Amino acid sequence: MGKKDVQLNEVLDNPEKALSLSDEQLDAATMGAVKLYAATASPELVEKIMLLYRHYVTRSHPAQRVHNYQLTVDMVLAGEGGVHALMPFVCCDPARPVASPAALDYAVLAPSTTEGATAGACELLDLYERGALANGLAVLGGLLTSGDRRILALLTAPCRELEFEEVEILIKCRGSLLTAAVIEFYLSWLESLDSQQECDLFETVAAGFANLAIAATDPVVYDIERIIPSTPENAVRILAQWPFAEYAASIRPRLEAVAQREEGEPIMPIVMSSWGLG
Repeated sequence: MGKKDVQLNEVLDNPEKALSLSDEQLDAATMGAVKLYAATASPELVEKIMLLYRHYVTRSHPAQRVHNYQLTVDMVLAGEGGVHALMPFVCCDPARPVASPAALDYAVLAPSTTEGATAGACELLDLYERGALANGLAVLGGLLTSGDRRILALLTAPCRELEFEEVEILIKCRGSLLTAAVIEFYLSWLESLDSQQECDLFETVAAGFANLAIAATDPVVYDIERIIPSTPENAVRILAQWPFAEYAASIRPRLEAVAQREEGEPIMPIVMSSWGLG
């Protein structure tokens, strides 16, 4: 066992050792611990790595952690370690740009079990319910960006328990594709709210719904299903697709119904305009 291994073991066995490391040494030790856990899946390493990573986030820039997370995903995709290697990024990182994509990757790369394709997502939601995540809202947001109806069906209950300040964080999480499942998720949520009694929440969910259209770079709405576990070559199955304007027209009656029930300062005309329905 080399000097580098000895140092890593010392850091893992004695968390206070990390305090004496330089930032560069701490970064190397943290990634070394992630790689070791990826290769061994040793239960004895779990708490040690979590303690190390929690200290690491206090001394590192989120951009560096995003870089390390991406290296870890590449390692998992190359078959050099299991998906469990993503857990420190999912559970212990407070930064949304780290925790959110890490949650998505964990959900779609995790092997299917008797629970089916949503096993990884169910595991993360269990951690969310137990308060075991540094940024649970980012994890919910990451799962939301999957655009997969099977996963989004699991999110309805926890998301509708959120306060509007929490929803403001959630709506910042958006995927690269504009998907029918996410549109339906926000639209159904909006339909369930009382614009007068739940004014702040109504406005926030409406903003999230409008932002889907505003941020869209592809003028197509897709109905997709994630292939789980995914590979870079085989990640998404496209079930259907519609031109943006055609899909927007199909949901016009539902948006008009919400607008007719709206009380107070109207925001639905702005929302509908963002969808080209002004």
